[in-house]
Amino acid sequence: MSGLLLDPWFYAAALPAVILVGLSKGGFGGAVGFVGVPLMALTMPPVQAAAILLPILCLMDIVSVWAWWGVYDRKMLVDMMPGAVIGIGLGWLTAALVTEEAVRLIVGAVAI
Repeated sequence: MSGLLLDPWFYAAALPAVILVGLSKGGFGGAVGFVGVPLMALTMPPVQAAAILLPILCLMDIVSVWAWWGVYDRKMLVDMMPGAVIGIGLGWLTAALVTEEAVRLIVGAVAI
């Protein structure tokens, strides 16, 4: 990781990725947020790229929950929960069981 901090290509990929993910998550960037991990994966392993973006995404979610506290649609929440749980489980299994090359291929396929 310390080698990344000295690599200018890391910053060339990470800064636009974080900005795109932030704009997209905030509702201003449309559907360009999915580009964050593939863009960062150009300079590092994709699992590490996702791990770097995860705290940023979690902080954005905390701010969103705080801003929209008490405003939710119970039916939509119930409808979305099974897919969310399945997706989290599949993501965990994928990251734990497949090789780095396979994760890179999956990230590339999703980005296309």
